[in-house]
Amino acid sequence: MSRTRSILRMVIIAGCAVVGAAVGVCFQALRITGKPQEFRSVAKLVAAYPPSVRNASRDYAPEDDSDFEGTILETVESDMMKQRALERVRALHPELQEREVLVRATKTEGTGIFNVQAVGAEPRYTQVFLDALLEEFTSFRQSFREQGQNKVMKVFLEAIVDMQKRVEDSFALAEKARSKVESLPAKAEQERLVARLSSFRNQRDDLRSEIKALAAGEASRATLESKMMLVEQEIQTLETATNALEQAAVEFRIASEKHAQAKLAYEKMFDKIQEFQTVLSSTVTDLVVIQERASPAVEQVEDWRLPVALGAAAGGLLGALAGFFISLALSGPASLPPVPPKASS
Repeated sequence: MSRTRSILRMVIIAGCAVVGAAVGVCFQALRITGKPQEFRSVAKLVAAYPPSVRNASRDYAPEDDSDFEGTILETVESDMMKQRALERVRALHPELQEREVLVRATKTEGTGIFNVQAVGAEPRYTQVFLDALLEEFTSFRQSFREQGQNKVMKVFLEAIVDMQKRVEDSFALAEKARSKVESLPAKAEQERLVARLSSFRNQRDDLRSEIKALAAGEASRATLESKMMLVEQEIQTLETATNALEQAAVEFRIASEKHAQAKLAYEKMFDKIQEFQTVLSSTVTDLVVIQERASPAVEQVEDWRLPVALGAAAGGLLGALAGFFISLALSGPASLPPVPPKASS
């Protein structure tokens, strides 16, 4: 193949790749901009597995929690709950136009918190629908319990939710204080300050000895005294910084103690619930309350960078492939080298 033909083929392939990438970008841009607006509202539920149910059988295993959690997740997302929420919205907000709302529920790992998300085309309706869904969900579960049992357990559950919030807040404060004291930068800064403070204190002691050895009228004494003042100022600055680190250590100790106290109170409350659960009927299978109601719905904006990049890559690849076949069709088959004649015998 001649050099000119090779260059022409490369130009065709490159041009088709560029055109394909541009088409891919345009396609993804049209796809993203052509999507209808979606608004998302979120809420939270708190659920706890009663201690009496855990202690009712020695064969209880932690994996039993998965059934309890799965029941909550499936119930929240069920068509029955959506229908009950729709009827509630119709009754309480007849002025709102009905919209399709998608509901998803997830559990925060290691906690009893369930996050419920609603996505719809209209922000006000989406928020109202999610609030109605939460109300219907809690009402549905409460319908399995006796009214007296429900009132007693609701009081304790509200106390649990409050204590759980205190435990989480105190833990966050303790971790924040810990980062100021036990993190590597904090320790390095403390060591640096201590070393500098020790060095300046040694300088101060040396200057005091030198000044004491000089007579009052000597000129060098005034120079040493001026230097002494600068050293004293630096020592005061370093002592202030060191005191701040010591204060941070005190704050960390206090925050840790408060977290321990909150955790102990939380555990004692669960012990009290266990005592009440032994009296209540075994039909009380779980405790569920609304921790956070539906937030104002905000628009979901899709990240366009990755889809556009994928569109450009796919379009460029397809364009390059098309350019390769086009170049083959335009250039025709490559000429073969001539075959030398056979020698006559």
